[in-house]
Amino acid sequence: MPAKTVLYDPKEFLLMDGIDELERSSPTPNPFWNRPRFEVIWNLPVMSGMTKHENIKLEAMRMADRDELSIYHDRSYIETVELFGNTGAAFSSRFGLDTEECPVFQDMHKYAAYPVGTTIDAVLDVTEEQFTSALSFFGGMHHAMESRAAGFCYYNDCAVALKMYRQMNPTKKCLYLDTDVHHGDGTQNAFYLDPNVLTISLHEYSMGFFPQTGRAEEIGAGSGKGYTVNIPLPPLTDDFEYWRVFEDVVVPLWKSYKPDLVFWEVGADGHIGDPLADLMLTFDTYARLAKTVNQLVHLGNKQLVIVGGGGYNPISAAKIWTIVLSEIAGVALPPTLPDDWVELCRSFNLTMERDGWTDRPTRSDDDHQPKIRRAIDDAISVIKEKIFPIHGIAE
Repeated sequence: MPAKTVLYDPKEFLLMDGIDELERSSPTPNPFWNRPRFEVIWNLPVMSGMTKHENIKLEAMRMADRDELSIYHDRSYIETVELFGNTGAAFSSRFGLDTEECPVFQDMHKYAAYPVGTTIDAVLDVTEEQFTSALSFFGGMHHAMESRAAGFCYYNDCAVALKMYRQMNPTKKCLYLDTDVHHGDGTQNAFYLDPNVLTISLHEYSMGFFPQTGRAEEIGAGSGKGYTVNIPLPPLTDDFEYWRVFEDVVVPLWKSYKPDLVFWEVGADGHIGDPLADLMLTFDTYARLAKTVNQLVHLGNKQLVIVGGGGYNPISAAKIWTIVLSEIAGVALPPTLPDDWVELCRSFNLTMERDGWTDRPTRSDDDHQPKIRRAIDDAISVIKEKIFPIHGIAE
């Protein structure tokens, strides 16, 4: 029986040393582009023995070429990223480059192009029915625009791969589900007019929180009106409120839309332990998300592509994406965390606050709960009023 899930191996990606040069030249580590994050995330499923299971097939990550990148990105921008990744940062600010989030560093273009080529392969591997599901831990660069880097993202692998899918399958429909804590603004912009890509983003929304987009009133335009769905969540949203809005909004829209392909940008930064966000989700919510996504995919066309996205506590991100892999591929988690992985975390001076695959259930304080519930109720109300009728969903 062939493996049903393909997982993309970052061996060549991790052999590059541009991120090590970046760390040596920068006064503070980049939260995304750093060696401990990548090594800790990838090695958890490897050291757990999961990647050797018959349900999982490893394939190498690969770089996208210029023609593939230009499916979404402007060629002058691609050439700029290539140039600055080799020679410097002159005049880069107009492209969103050489910032704290998107620094210019050695082989920057290669680091950015690997997730794109890999996500393209993931979409092709699934839609050509070689596998039921495909996972790329290091994809999900959903903030990159056509000609501008933002939020650690230089090229938008989600937009490029789905644009290619649309070209190859002009009558088929894709659901783009984004559970990253930051709004998927770049991918939303790429498909804001397209009714064949339903984008649903659940994200934190508060004053000053990046990227300061993703209001419930952003619903698409033209023929795409009603096919952009934003669920803004207030800080301190917990598992209970998160799951309430998922069941009330995402599930009915998914069932009504009946997508041919499901593309899930997971994100691990909604977890309570993430340093760059303010939601209070636990590992249990991510396990339940994976179970629910898997169930809904198998009720439909059985084609699922998953990319990692954000997540800036490497230990939490590693656990979350390994939990997702376990649920999707049908491979059991080991009873305990591997000793060699724990030692790897310690070698990078990363603190293990809690052993195992679970964390303590948490509710927001009683003082905050009414405000959180009211904000989420308001978002649900807007979506039910403006979007549900377009999809024929009765309240």
